[in-house]
Amino acid sequence: MKKLTLLAAAAALCVTTLADAQPPIRYFDLPKFTQAPTLDGDRATVADEWAGALEFDCSPSQIQLDGQEFGWRDQANESSEVSTNQLNENGETEVAGEGRTDADVSSVILQAWDDDALYYITEVSDNVRDTEGGGEARAWWERDSMSLYLDMNNEDHPGGDPTGEYVNLNVVNFMAVPFGSNELSVCYITTVQNQRVDVHDPDAIEGFEYGFRDAGDEFGDEGDADYVIEGRMEWDTFLRNGNLFEAPASGSEMGFTWLLVDADGEDAYGGQIQCVAWAGGNQSEFANWVFVDTPAGPSGTAVEEDSWGRVKETFVQ
Repeated sequence: MKKLTLLAAAAALCVTTLADAQPPIRYFDLPKFTQAPTLDGDRATVADEWAGALEFDCSPSQIQLDGQEFGWRDQANESSEVSTNQLNENGETEVAGEGRTDADVSSVILQAWDDDALYYITEVSDNVRDTEGGGEARAWWERDSMSLYLDMNNEDHPGGDPTGEYVNLNVVNFMAVPFGSNELSVCYITTVQNQRVDVHDPDAIEGFEYGFRDAGDEFGDEGDADYVIEGRMEWDTFLRNGNLFEAPASGSEMGFTWLLVDADGEDAYGGQIQCVAWAGGNQSEFANWVFVDTPAGPSGTAVEEDSWGRVKETFVQ
């Protein structure tokens, strides 16, 4: 595996000081589905449908925990080394005092793969659901949604924002509306000649689909705008219209991070949370999936916090 072995990681941790510490390079085992999930926005449709999937908490409270574990880039603004709270203090339509807290928005994200596709389900607790936006029609960052940033071939290119030089950056955004109910419900950003290109053409993004469910107040008492997105992204689509060199197999690695968008009635950009790693174009800061054959699904075994994948993390010098 590239970068550092676990033993080298331990050595690096021993000699790293606060002065020269850098963002952690983190690896997570990505289990393989024995049975693809039903895209209906309900992980209980089939017993243990998402059992064993890799799970993350994406919330303001998790960012606090990240800061305690990995350190802060800007503690006053709640930016840890691996995540950042960029929610607004109070959106135009939410209750005062809820902004930037778990009462504003929080989510759980589960993910897995198989030979055909990449899958995830996110259960979002939200006090206000805003899918209107107010700027450009393509601007998914103005609407409640979930974005998955991918370094498809794990090239760890350090460019991107703000340099404007992109290599192999891919973003898939699923909006918090029923799939296909809006022509912008799926937005795909890929890289063409070092530039970000937005793709909405139905033929080009065929193979990206999701199930959506309005969950009311199912995930908390803070509001009644909860929702679920259960998505599927075919490798063939990434191969055909993205920057993927070859479909992943056991042992493959891919850079990733999650971005939960929460507009809260703003006319334009309304806020977001960057989870697990920093998003944007700097792919050298992405976290890493390691594709494994560990089963997920009805016969899967849960990926525990202290599993092999969850502890493969170190600091570069």
